[in-house]
Parts: sequence; C-alpha cells; structure tokens
Amino acid sequence: MIMTYDIDKELRILKALTYEKFSKRRRITNILMNFSMIFAKPVKGMKIKKYSIKGYRDHRIKVYLIKHRKQNNLKKGLLYLHGGSFQLEGTPFHIRNLSKIALNSGYNAVYVKYKLAPKYAFPEGLEDSYKAYIWIKENADKLNIDKNSIAVGGDSAGGNLAIGVTLLVRDRLKEKVNKVLLFYPVIDHRQVTNSIKIYTDTPVWNSLLNKDMWETYLINGDFGMIEYASFINSNLRDFPETYIETAEYDCLRDEGILFAERLKSLNVKVYERHTKHSVHGYDGVFYSKFMKRRIKDRSAFLLGVLNDEEN
Repeated sequence: MIMTYDIDKELRILKALTYEKFSKRRRITNILMNFSMIFAKPVKGMKIKKYSIKGYRDHRIKVYLIKHRKQNNLKKGLLYLHGGSFQLEGTPFHIRNLSKIALNSGYNAVYVKYKLAPKYAFPEGLEDSYKAYIWIKENADKLNIDKNSIAVGGDSAGGNLAIGVTLLVRDRLKEKVNKVLLFYPVIDHRQVTNSIKIYTDTPVWNSLLNKDMWETYLINGDFGMIEYASFINSNLRDFPETYIETAEYDCLRDEGILFAERLKSLNVKVYERHTKHSVHGYDGVFYSKFMKRRIKDRSAFLLGVLNDEEN
C-alpha cells in the first residue's frame, strides 16, 4: 500500500521522484547531470575555477574551487562532497547552494567530482575525496585557503564520504578537520532502524533504493575498512564539532539521529536540525523559503553563531 505524507507545500514538487530502483537509469541520468553542470553557476559575488587533480590510484578527478570574487586574505576552507547514492553525479543546485553557504560564511569551498560506483566501488570515491583534502592542504596558498582550518561536508552519500574523510584525516594525518556538516547523511550499512522499515515508498529516497545503494557501493567488499563506510559502531574519538540535518519522511532519518546521539555521548558538540514535513533531497528545491532557512543555519554553523535550539 502506498502511504501518503504531509509534505511541505514547497517540497511537493519532489513527490514525482518516487522509484523502487534506478540502476537502469543510471547511465543516462549521469550523462544528463554532467551536461547540466556546464550551466552551473555560483551566486553573485562568487566565482568558479576548475582543476584536474590526481585521485585514488592516480586517476584524474575534477574539483571546482568556489571562491569569493573579492578577497585579499586567506579564507577558511570547506571540502564538499555531493550526494547521489555513490552512483550519480552532482547537479547545478549543489553548486548554487554551496556557493551561497560560502558567500554567507566567508569560506572558500572545493566541490569534488569523485569516481562513482559500481565501476569505482568502495573505497574509490572515499579515497578520491581524501585525495582532494590532501590537495587542498598542499595548494592552500594558491586556493586562498587556510590549510589549518578546513571543514568537511556533504549531503546524503556525500555526508557519508565527509565522515569517512574526517576519520581518515584523523587516522592517517593525525589531524582534526575544523567542522563537519551533514545533510540527511548515509550512516549505517546494516539498515536496521525504524525509518528504514517504514519508509519504503517515500519520494526521492526510500529503503528499497537504500538497499540497492549499499549492495552496489560494497559490491567488491569492504577491504577491512567498514569503519570508514558505516559509522554507528566506528571509533569516533576526537570527532569535530558537527552539524546534522535530517528529513522527517526519509528512511535515513533515524540513523542520522542515532549518529548525533553517538557523537554527543562522546562529548562532541552537535547542532541538530530535524526538519518536519520534509523528504530526502530537499536541497534540490533551492529557491524555496524552506531551503533559505537551511542555508542560513548551515552558514551560521560555519560562522560559529548557530543557536543550539531549532528555530
């Protein structure tokens, strides 16, 4: 039985995006998404510069530097990893939203086009993302970024990669990223929460798609690195200050809440925004008042002025 959901009127346009499986659409979707990125533009006051850098196993990946048009000093940096079930390319709305956050917060941002599953399954995308972090550190002066103040963020599967990069930076570099931003993140490969069980038909994302995603992402196994892919039981010591958003009608909702609780149990400062009447992928409705509130909170977190309580 298909359930009905009380979705915010500004987000109801997303109701049409309801699927049980999208693997057959993956190739054509990525062609269209790559084409659409030609038209991706930042908001006024920001500009984009594209780079080709070495990713995992020395293959080339593209990164986009989103920087302030007028700047005379080093900016804090934000490494951003897009969502798309580890299989789909990012979209122009990622660039627009990211550039708005960077403008509001005074950060320079780096957006990563990491390699995608199933051809490049775990840990390829994660290692690409880590390589991008290293590249920022090594080229910080050229990028006008303070190498000692780099935050990491991402939406959905990109949120998963953001957590993985944060842990790799801690374990390999013995360093700590500045802050972490997570928007309806993928957290737990076990898929055992109540929201996973009940949200089988929600728009944009549901537990059927989630199961297919994990099977595709881990198709070659976890190489003994599952703690960098699935995080409820990972060692989260010394995790940075974190901002987490969840969507009410999203199969990933409960694992995002559990991850926040786990961090708080380790005395990590966590700012939570559990949005109501919302579905996964609401960032796509970038023009809405709903998203303007989200951008405001995300920017305030980076600036260090966000209130603990939801508003």
